[in-house]
Amino acid sequence: MDTQEKPVSIRWRLTPCSWRFALLIGGLCMALWPWAGQTHPHAWIDVRSTVVLAPDGKIAAVKEQWLFDELYTAAVMEGMAEDSATGQATVEDFATEVMGNLRPYDYFTKITVDGAATPLGQATQYAGTMQKGRLQLSFTAPLPSPVDPASHHVRYSIYDPTYFIQMMHLPGQPPSIEGTAQTACRLIVIPPTPTPEDIARAYALDRGAQADDTLGDLFAEKVDVQCG
Repeated sequence: MDTQEKPVSIRWRLTPCSWRFALLIGGLCMALWPWAGQTHPHAWIDVRSTVVLAPDGKIAAVKEQWLFDELYTAAVMEGMAEDSATGQATVEDFATEVMGNLRPYDYFTKITVDGAATPLGQATQYAGTMQKGRLQLSFTAPLPSPVDPASHHVRYSIYDPTYFIQMMHLPGQPPSIEGTAQTACRLIVIPPTPTPEDIARAYALDRGAQADDTLGDLFAEKVDVQCG
């Protein structure tokens, strides 16, 4: 496989203690965060993604790993512990809560087939682990129906719609393909190209502007699946 590296309306109504809903759904109350004085984004996730092919070569699912930055990890685990009946929180608690919260938003994963958005099915395989002091969420999200990438243009992107969290593949960990395609396939990562106006719009959010669900797309990588 030849892989070349570079590249939902949501309204947040959160109280300062709304940790359960806030987990991984962006829009966290800025006062809760030690980096609130900085401009967007306020947290970072290193993403790894794998396009899973069925035996017939069709795309059946997208497998993802999200590795959260240290500050986000500490803040989320502390908030969950304070909000729990026992005063403790585990990575298993984190994974269960996050997956439930992300389900209505297709796990922050946008897939298009011939330009039309395709919703993901429910992820049944997921796990939370701790990697050198950083939370890692792993899951596999199936497509409702497998798609033949040789016959259709498939593109996906993984991002927080409000750009509170920046989600990017690391240069040394580009997207990959699992399984055997019927024809030669490769994944092309298209980097984001925000304009100065887009960057100013992101900066304005830290001055009290209302976030919406279009900002994150402007700063998101797009991954093209090219076969044939």
